[in-house]
Amino acid sequence: MVEPVEGGRRDRVVTRLKHALPLLITVTVIILVWEFFGKITGEPEYVLPPLHKILITAVDRSLDKLLPATSVTVQEIMAGFALGTIVGFLLGVATFHVETLRRAIMPLVIASQAVPVLAIAPILVIWFGFGIEPKIIVAGLIVFFPVTINTMAGLGAVERDVINLMNSLDATPRQVFFKVRFPAALPAIFTGLKNAAVISVIGAIVGEWVGSDAGLGPVMIAANSAFKTDLVFAAILYLAVIGVSLFLAVSLAERKLIAWHFLTRNPRG
Repeated sequence: MVEPVEGGRRDRVVTRLKHALPLLITVTVIILVWEFFGKITGEPEYVLPPLHKILITAVDRSLDKLLPATSVTVQEIMAGFALGTIVGFLLGVATFHVETLRRAIMPLVIASQAVPVLAIAPILVIWFGFGIEPKIIVAGLIVFFPVTINTMAGLGAVERDVINLMNSLDATPRQVFFKVRFPAALPAIFTGLKNAAVISVIGAIVGEWVGSDAGLGPVMIAANSAFKTDLVFAAILYLAVIGVSLFLAVSLAERKLIAWHFLTRNPRG
């Protein structure tokens, strides 16, 4: 009985390695091309610094410049993500239940996404100054849209027969929402949150580019002006880590809070 179990585990490992092989090959090729780009093309290092130099800069400049700047940017991202999530969820619930509000608000919500955030950021700086507030608002403006749309889609995805069953049991609208619609909408809501987790970084950094003296945005601008491309890429690396970490945190919360969704979708969990 032991051999089949071990053989099954070995087969699963081999299968996972086969699935991961294309990604590993792609990443390896990218790393090698990046590392030896200057030697291959003859371009100066400031065009595309070797990867090892970027990693060294990310470590060497961490304490004096990158980590303090990252602390400011993380505050902006987290506050903007929280603001956009709250506003997006409440707006999605309200517009789903009130048709008049949906007709009045949704065209404006869609129009807000048609205007580039880079065009809105300078106005917010004029209104709120060079502090943290404009960056939070810009991040919130980017975050709220996917949360709103996915909340509305999730609330509307419940089968009509389920609603009819609840109505036949004399359930109140509050009971229908909390016992049926909201739990059913959670997978869609978390999809919006994962999307928002990544793009919230864009909102904060755009706000810093427009007007700020603290954060990773000013670090990138100053380094770019001085042709310190390795420092620019190091700051980008920090931003990538922030975005991926926030995405993974939301994904972990999704796994914990709606584990039933993964069990019903995939018997293996």
